[in-house]
Amino acid sequence: MHQKNALGFLTFLFLLSTFTLHAQSQRILTLEESLNIALGKSYQVKQLEQSLLNSRMNLQAARASFKSNGQLLFSSLPNYQQSERQTPLLGGGFAFDRQKFMNLQADLYVNQPVSTTDGVFSLVGSLQRFQQFGTFEELGVDPITGLPVAVTRSDPKDYSPTLRLQFRQPLFTYNRLKTGYKRADLNLENTLQTYSRSQLDIIYNVTTGFYNLFRAQRQVEIDSAQVQQSENAHRLAKLKQQAGLFPELEVLRLEVEVANSRNTLTNSEANLQRVEDNFKLQIGLPIEESVQASTALAYQPINVALEKALVEALQRRTELRSDEISVQLSEISVREADAASEVRGELFLSYGIFNRREKFQDAFQDFSNDRRATFELTMPLWDWGKNGAEVQAAQASLESNRLTKQNRIDLIKQEIRDAVRSLQSSQQRLEISRRSEELAEKSYKISLLKFENGDLSSQDLALEQNRLTQAKTNSLNAIIDYKQALADLRRKTLWDFEKEAPVQIAVPKEE
Repeated sequence: MHQKNALGFLTFLFLLSTFTLHAQSQRILTLEESLNIALGKSYQVKQLEQSLLNSRMNLQAARASFKSNGQLLFSSLPNYQQSERQTPLLGGGFAFDRQKFMNLQADLYVNQPVSTTDGVFSLVGSLQRFQQFGTFEELGVDPITGLPVAVTRSDPKDYSPTLRLQFRQPLFTYNRLKTGYKRADLNLENTLQTYSRSQLDIIYNVTTGFYNLFRAQRQVEIDSAQVQQSENAHRLAKLKQQAGLFPELEVLRLEVEVANSRNTLTNSEANLQRVEDNFKLQIGLPIEESVQASTALAYQPINVALEKALVEALQRRTELRSDEISVQLSEISVREADAASEVRGELFLSYGIFNRREKFQDAFQDFSNDRRATFELTMPLWDWGKNGAEVQAAQASLESNRLTKQNRIDLIKQEIRDAVRSLQSSQQRLEISRRSEELAEKSYKISLLKFENGDLSSQDLALEQNRLTQAKTNSLNAIIDYKQALADLRRKTLWDFEKEAPVQIAVPKEE
């Protein structure tokens, strides 16, 4: 006997420790904690952050395009060529000579864009070493007499340094430098609007997922309570049947109700596991972690005026600004497409010094002036309608964005009207369902007392049990629907009607 008691005590300790370990490993989450996790770890937030980083870096690059930049160009490193050269003879005909040469050249550019004109000032320094292979006769100067003499050079090489200041200015066209910055700036602003809008969607989806998890948990509790009620009624009926006070058929009916309630509970438990896994994936928690939603589900009736909701939505909805940005970007695209067929000019001015000497040390003295001024003009003649089609396509996109902008206000009005109606309807259903739950609870207690006294059949008791369970489920669904409708209205108006304050969206700061 003592061994059995000891075994039972050890079993109790084992079950108690297992339950305690499970309780410790389960993570209890409030709605606020769930939102903080989702806004820091979820896949959607990480994608939004990368999109925001992309736009910020593009704008930073556009800003940097206004500043000076430098580059070192090795245009010939080396450039070796062996070819045949055709030379005309004095008596007619041609001579064909083979030539070989090797060219080494490096150019250093320091550029300073001019944002107001889209021009570029450049300071250019070049150094060239040019060598021909072979023997050549050239006209030189006798160092003693100073008279011209023929000089023979083998594999001659020359060194040529150059330093010049040049200016290149596009004419008769739009400022591409400013346009690129404007596009990057609009894209960043549009990304910020999209970030805010997507964050609101994430908050709403997590809120919906949280309440769905809580609903699944409460449904398990409701179905567990029905199982317990069915088992208690079946146990009581069996005792009465053993005392000869209750027919066997009634006991069998109650046994069927017990089996049905247990089956319902099994389905609810499976649904809870599925909803829990979906929620963990949604907020970015490991799928192996066990979580539980915790909330009081407090209900405070809110009177939402449709006019107030419409005013807040039309002032705060980010889609309205995004539509304006889309129109501006489309206008830029039309201008760029149209510029492809315009008359374009370019003015180039250059002033500097240069030299060419056989010896490297002699190349940096006695420089000659290097001046240059050119004007280029490009006039498109025909392209078989290519550019015209591109312009029309850009204009069609612009018109489409304008129509979207015009239609957005009506769509927002429709959404707000529907959201307000949904909230009002959910409030009415919540109040009715809560009253129905109270009445069903009282009715069940009265029916259970009658059943114990033998004044009610098992079938009627089972019916009362089902009514009570359904009333609890309806009340649970009503409060969850109300919370979700309130979250949906908050998302669509960017106004918190519980706090009577605008919804604040945190945007990552630029580093």
